Amino acid sequence: MIGNALQLTLREMRALFTAPKALAAMAILGIMLGLVGPFSTFDYFEPIPRVAYWICMVFLGYAAGAFGGGLAVNLINQVWKSPNVWLVILCAGIGSGMLVSIVVYVVNAVVIGDWDIDGFSGILTAVYCVLISICVAALHVLFLREDRPGASKQIEILARLQIQNRGQLLYMSMQDHYVNVVTSRGQELLLMRMSDAMKEAEGVDGLKIHRSHWIARDGIKRVDRQNGNYIVEMLDGTKLPVSRGQVQAAKDAGILT
Repeated sequence: MIGNALQLTLREMRALFTAPKALAAMAILGIMLGLVGPFSTFDYFEPIPRVAYWICMVFLGYAAGAFGGGLAVNLINQVWKSPNVWLVILCAGIGSGMLVSIVVYVVNAVVIGDWDIDGFSGILTAVYCVLISICVAALHVLFLREDRPGASKQIEILARLQIQNRGQLLYMSMQDHYVNVVTSRGQELLLMRMSDAMKEAEGVDGLKIHRSHWIARDGIKRVDRQNGNYIVEMLDGTKLPVSRGQVQAAKDAGILT
Protein backbone atom coordinates (compact mmCIF):
# COMPACT_ATOMS: atom_id res chain seq x y z
CA MET A 1 0.00 0.00 0.00
CA ILE A 2 2.72 2.47 1.01
CA GLY A 3 4.76 1.49 -2.03
CA ASN A 4 1.92 2.26 -4.44
CA ALA A 5 1.18 5.59 -2.78
CA LEU A 6 4.88 6.48 -2.82
CA GLN A 7 5.23 5.68 -6.52
CA LEU A 8 2.17 7.77 -7.39
CA THR A 9 3.46 10.65 -5.27
CA LEU A 10 6.84 10.56 -6.98
CA ARG A 11 5.17 10.55 -10.40
CA GLU A 12 3.08 13.56 -9.38
CA MET A 13 6.20 15.38 -8.17
CA ARG A 14 8.00 14.61 -11.41
CA ALA A 15 5.10 16.14 -13.32
CA LEU A 16 5.21 19.24 -11.10
CA PHE A 17 8.96 19.75 -11.43
CA THR A 18 8.95 19.31 -15.19
CA ALA A 19 6.26 21.97 -15.69
CA PRO A 20 7.95 25.19 -16.91
CA LYS A 21 5.25 27.45 -15.46
CA ALA A 22 5.58 25.91 -12.00
CA LEU A 23 9.38 26.23 -12.07
CA ALA A 24 9.15 29.84 -13.27
CA ALA A 25 6.62 30.68 -10.55
CA MET A 26 8.88 29.23 -7.84
CA ALA A 27 11.89 31.13 -9.17
CA ILE A 28 9.96 34.41 -9.29
CA LEU A 29 8.62 33.89 -5.77
CA GLY A 30 12.14 33.17 -4.50
CA ILE A 31 13.49 36.34 -6.11
CA MET A 32 10.66 38.45 -4.70
CA LEU A 33 11.20 37.09 -1.19
CA GLY A 34 14.92 37.64 -1.56
CA LEU A 35 14.39 41.28 -2.47
CA VAL A 36 11.94 41.87 0.39
CA GLY A 37 13.92 39.88 2.97
CA PRO A 38 11.14 38.74 5.35
CA PHE A 39 11.73 37.03 8.72
CA SER A 40 14.79 39.20 9.42
CA THR A 41 16.71 37.67 6.49
CA PHE A 42 17.31 41.24 5.30
CA ASP A 43 19.67 41.60 8.28
CA TYR A 44 21.37 38.23 7.82
CA PHE A 45 22.38 38.39 4.15
CA GLU A 46 23.68 40.69 1.46
CA PRO A 47 21.30 41.03 -1.55
CA ILE A 48 22.64 38.25 -3.80
CA PRO A 49 23.08 35.64 -1.01
CA ARG A 50 19.64 36.60 0.30
CA VAL A 51 18.00 35.97 -3.09
CA ALA A 52 19.87 32.67 -3.39
CA TYR A 53 18.73 31.69 0.12
CA TRP A 54 15.08 32.30 -0.67
CA ILE A 55 15.18 30.61 -4.05
CA CYS A 56 16.67 27.55 -2.34
CA MET A 57 14.08 27.74 0.44
CA VAL A 58 11.17 28.01 -2.01
CA PHE A 59 12.28 25.09 -4.19
CA LEU A 60 13.15 22.79 -1.29
CA GLY A 61 10.06 23.78 0.67
CA TYR A 62 7.82 23.24 -2.33
CA ALA A 63 9.35 19.81 -2.94
CA ALA A 64 8.98 18.81 0.71
CA GLY A 65 5.41 20.09 0.87
CA ALA A 66 4.38 18.40 -2.37
CA PHE A 67 5.89 15.12 -1.21
CA GLY A 68 4.49 15.16 2.33
CA GLY A 69 1.04 16.36 1.36
CA GLY A 70 0.83 14.20 -1.76
CA LEU A 71 1.88 11.05 0.08
CA ALA A 72 -0.66 11.68 2.84
CA VAL A 73 -3.50 12.19 0.34
CA ASN A 74 -2.54 9.16 -1.76
CA LEU A 75 -2.39 6.94 1.33
CA ILE A 76 -5.81 8.15 2.46
CA ASN A 77 -7.29 7.52 -0.99
CA GLN A 78 -5.98 3.95 -0.91
CA VAL A 79 -7.37 3.25 2.57
CA TRP A 80 -10.75 4.93 2.02
CA LYS A 81 -12.38 5.03 -1.40
CA SER A 82 -14.37 8.16 -0.50
CA PRO A 83 -12.61 9.93 2.37
CA ASN A 84 -14.06 13.03 4.00
CA VAL A 85 -12.72 16.14 2.30
CA TRP A 86 -11.81 17.80 5.61
CA LEU A 87 -9.81 14.75 6.65
CA VAL A 88 -7.91 15.02 3.37
CA ILE A 89 -7.25 18.72 3.92
CA LEU A 90 -6.07 18.15 7.50
CA CYS A 91 -3.75 15.25 6.65
CA ALA A 92 -2.37 17.00 3.56
CA GLY A 93 -1.64 20.10 5.63
CA ILE A 94 0.06 18.17 8.44
CA GLY A 95 2.08 15.97 6.08
CA SER A 96 3.17 18.96 4.05
CA GLY A 97 3.79 21.34 6.95
CA MET A 98 5.94 18.96 8.99
CA LEU A 99 8.33 18.32 6.12
CA VAL A 100 8.48 22.01 5.22
CA SER A 101 9.40 22.86 8.82
CA ILE A 102 12.22 20.30 8.69
CA VAL A 103 13.51 21.95 5.50
CA VAL A 104 13.46 25.34 7.24
CA TYR A 105 15.44 24.00 10.22
CA VAL A 106 18.01 22.19 8.08
CA VAL A 107 18.56 25.03 5.58
CA ASN A 108 19.07 27.53 8.40
CA ALA A 109 21.46 25.17 10.18
CA VAL A 110 23.52 24.62 7.02
CA VAL A 111 23.48 28.16 5.63
CA ILE A 112 23.54 30.22 8.82
CA GLY A 113 24.96 27.72 11.27
CA ASP A 114 21.98 28.06 13.59
CA TRP A 115 18.66 26.18 13.72
CA ASP A 116 16.82 29.35 14.72
CA ILE A 117 16.75 32.85 13.30
CA ASP A 118 14.34 35.66 14.16
CA GLY A 119 10.95 34.65 12.81
CA PHE A 120 12.08 31.02 12.35
CA SER A 121 12.47 29.87 15.94
CA GLY A 122 11.59 26.86 18.05
CA ILE A 123 8.47 24.76 17.81
CA LEU A 124 6.58 27.75 16.43
CA THR A 125 8.23 27.14 13.08
CA ALA A 126 6.57 23.74 12.77
CA VAL A 127 3.25 25.15 14.03
CA TYR A 128 3.30 27.98 11.49
CA CYS A 129 4.27 25.67 8.64
CA VAL A 130 1.48 23.20 9.45
CA LEU A 131 -1.17 25.92 9.80
CA ILE A 132 -0.14 27.59 6.56
CA SER A 133 -0.07 24.23 4.76
CA ILE A 134 -3.58 23.38 6.00
CA CYS A 135 -4.84 26.72 4.68
CA VAL A 136 -3.13 26.15 1.32
CA ALA A 137 -4.58 22.63 1.09
CA ALA A 138 -8.07 23.96 1.88
CA LEU A 139 -7.81 26.67 -0.78
CA HIS A 140 -6.53 24.17 -3.31
CA VAL A 141 -9.28 21.61 -2.68
CA LEU A 142 -12.20 23.99 -2.18
CA PHE A 143 -11.49 26.78 -4.64
CA LEU A 144 -8.73 25.85 -7.10
CA ARG A 145 -10.01 22.49 -8.31
CA GLU A 146 -10.35 22.05 -12.06
CA ASP A 147 -14.15 21.66 -11.96
CA ARG A 148 -14.76 24.89 -10.04
CA PRO A 149 -17.91 26.85 -10.95
CA GLY A 150 -17.43 28.95 -14.03
CA ALA A 151 -14.89 26.63 -15.62
CA SER A 152 -15.29 26.52 -19.38
CA LYS A 153 -15.69 22.75 -19.56
CA GLN A 154 -17.86 20.69 -17.24
CA ILE A 155 -17.51 16.91 -17.32
CA GLU A 156 -20.52 15.18 -15.79
CA ILE A 157 -18.64 12.10 -14.58
CA LEU A 158 -16.26 14.29 -12.54
CA ALA A 159 -19.18 15.86 -10.67
CA ARG A 160 -19.96 12.42 -9.22
CA LEU A 161 -16.53 12.18 -7.57
CA GLN A 162 -15.43 13.36 -4.17
CA ILE A 163 -13.91 16.83 -4.42
CA GLN A 164 -10.37 15.66 -3.74
CA ASN A 165 -10.57 13.13 -6.61
CA ARG A 166 -11.64 15.62 -9.26
CA GLY A 167 -8.90 16.27 -11.77
CA GLN A 168 -7.87 15.41 -15.29
CA LEU A 169 -9.79 12.29 -16.37
CA LEU A 170 -7.29 9.56 -17.29
CA TYR A 171 -9.31 6.37 -17.78
CA MET A 172 -12.27 4.32 -16.58
CA SER A 173 -12.37 0.56 -15.97
CA MET A 174 -15.17 -1.86 -15.11
CA GLN A 175 -14.92 -3.73 -11.79
CA ASP A 176 -17.94 -6.02 -11.36
CA HIS A 177 -20.94 -3.66 -11.29
CA TYR A 178 -18.78 -0.59 -10.66
CA VAL A 179 -16.79 1.77 -12.86
CA ASN A 180 -13.43 2.79 -11.44
CA VAL A 181 -12.93 6.40 -12.51
CA VAL A 182 -9.25 7.39 -12.40
CA THR A 183 -8.11 11.01 -12.54
CA SER A 184 -4.86 12.86 -12.00
CA ARG A 185 -5.89 13.35 -8.36
CA GLY A 186 -7.17 9.94 -7.37
CA GLN A 187 -9.68 7.24 -8.18
CA GLU A 188 -13.18 6.31 -7.11
CA LEU A 189 -15.64 3.46 -7.68
CA LEU A 190 -19.06 4.46 -9.01
CA LEU A 191 -22.05 2.13 -9.19
CA MET A 192 -23.05 2.56 -12.85
CA ARG A 193 -22.71 1.04 -16.30
CA MET A 194 -19.70 1.72 -18.49
CA SER A 195 -21.97 2.95 -21.28
CA ASP A 196 -23.46 5.57 -18.96
CA ALA A 197 -20.03 6.56 -17.67
CA MET A 198 -18.81 7.08 -21.24
CA LYS A 199 -21.79 9.33 -21.97
CA GLU A 200 -20.99 11.40 -18.89
CA ALA A 201 -17.35 11.68 -20.01
CA GLU A 202 -18.48 13.53 -23.13
CA GLY A 203 -16.21 16.48 -23.72
CA VAL A 204 -13.05 14.48 -23.02
CA ASP A 205 -11.16 13.22 -26.07
CA GLY A 206 -11.08 9.47 -25.51
CA LEU A 207 -12.24 6.09 -26.72
CA LYS A 208 -13.11 2.59 -25.58
CA ILE A 209 -10.18 0.21 -26.11
CA HIS A 210 -11.71 -2.84 -24.43
CA ARG A 211 -15.12 -3.85 -23.17
CA SER A 212 -13.86 -3.02 -19.67
CA HIS A 213 -11.66 0.00 -20.39
CA TRP A 214 -12.13 3.55 -21.68
CA ILE A 215 -9.13 5.87 -21.92
CA ALA A 216 -8.61 9.60 -22.38
CA ARG A 217 -6.13 10.50 -25.10
CA ASP A 218 -4.32 12.94 -22.80
CA GLY A 219 -3.99 10.21 -20.17
CA ILE A 220 -1.77 8.01 -22.37
CA LYS A 221 1.90 7.75 -21.52
CA ARG A 222 2.92 5.31 -24.26
CA VAL A 223 1.76 2.32 -26.29
CA ASP A 224 3.67 -0.97 -26.43
CA ARG A 225 3.17 -4.19 -28.34
CA GLN A 226 3.68 -7.48 -26.50
CA ASN A 227 3.25 -10.87 -28.15
CA GLY A 228 1.18 -9.32 -30.91
CA ASN A 229 -1.12 -7.49 -28.51
CA TYR A 230 -1.25 -3.73 -27.90
CA ILE A 231 -0.82 -2.44 -24.35
CA VAL A 232 -1.55 1.17 -23.42
CA GLU A 233 0.36 2.54 -20.44
CA MET A 234 -1.41 5.42 -18.69
CA LEU A 235 0.16 8.37 -16.90
CA ASP A 236 -0.28 6.69 -13.50
CA GLY A 237 1.64 3.62 -14.70
CA THR A 238 -1.40 1.37 -15.19
CA LYS A 239 -1.21 -0.84 -18.30
CA LEU A 240 -4.46 -1.56 -20.15
CA PRO A 241 -4.96 -4.01 -23.03
CA VAL A 242 -6.47 -3.10 -26.38
CA SER A 243 -8.91 -5.84 -27.41
CA ARG A 244 -8.68 -7.19 -30.95
CA GLY A 245 -12.12 -5.78 -31.75
CA GLN A 246 -11.00 -2.25 -30.83
CA VAL A 247 -7.63 -2.24 -32.62
CA GLN A 248 -8.97 -0.68 -35.81
CA ALA A 249 -10.87 2.01 -33.90
CA ALA A 250 -7.72 2.83 -31.96
CA LYS A 251 -5.74 3.04 -35.21
CA ASP A 252 -8.37 5.29 -36.75
CA ALA A 253 -8.08 7.53 -33.69
CA GLY A 254 -4.32 7.72 -34.17
CA ILE A 255 -3.49 6.00 -30.89
CA LEU A 256 -2.06 2.92 -32.59
CA THR A 257 0.14 2.90 -35.66
